Amino acid sequence: KQVIIWTHKAEGILKYNHNESIQCLSYNPVTQQLASGTASDLGLWSPEQKSVSKHKVGSKILAMSWTNDGLHLALGLFGGHVSIRDKFGVEKADVVRSAPVWTLTWNPVPTKQDPTDVLVVGCWDQTLSFYKVSGQEYGKEHRLDFDPCSIDFFSNGDYFVLGGSNKKVQLWSREGVYLGDLGERDDWIWTVAVRPKQNNVCVGCNDGTVMMYQVVFSTVHGLYQDRYAYRDVMTDVISQHLVT
Repeated sequence: KQVIIWTHKAEGILKYNHNESIQCLSYNPVTQQLASGTASDLGLWSPEQKSVSKHKVGSKILAMSWTNDGLHLALGLFGGHVSIRDKFGVEKADVVRSAPVWTLTWNPVPTKQDPTDVLVVGCWDQTLSFYKVSGQEYGKEHRLDFDPCSIDFFSNGDYFVLGGSNKKVQLWSREGVYLGDLGERDDWIWTVAVRPKQNNVCVGCNDGTVMMYQVVFSTVHGLYQDRYAYRDVMTDVISQHLVT
């Protein structure tokens, strides 16, 4: 029920309490705010104010994720809601699902064609869905045959990995295209984490094992006389005339 904030020298500088056990923590990548989620409230600690603001929630917070600009925080709730809030904790949008929202994460790098922040939501109604900051659905929903437990993006935002009750680590494109399996374990996969700026994926399994996969993304391209073609955003082919 207690959050302790440490320096890089392992010195505790501040601690604060919740009335319920703490389910998850997440640092704002810009303002250094710390968000903490419990079964009954959301806590926001700010280094400038040296204080903690508390906001009541309708059910247990299972997951949380900040946008890359630090302006919005998404909460996944056991009651089936996705709560999108500003950095002060004020709710701006509420998305209603039919089962616990166990995992969610914002894409860290919006595309140049569409600079919209996109939230990927894994719900235990066995779906994968995408939303904007406004709460509007973005693209189509995908039916899964398992309960998703963890999602994490590669640093470039082009791909994300997904693990869950199917005991597999799946690779997806940012557009929501399933690309294949990276590996399979003997039990549920509760957490996946991509190494920043690298293509290594660490996996935590229900049987107590931890494994790391190295992912190699090969370039899909071709050359014919003075024409060069390559794949872009998974489904486009860009053709270039080398002479010009």
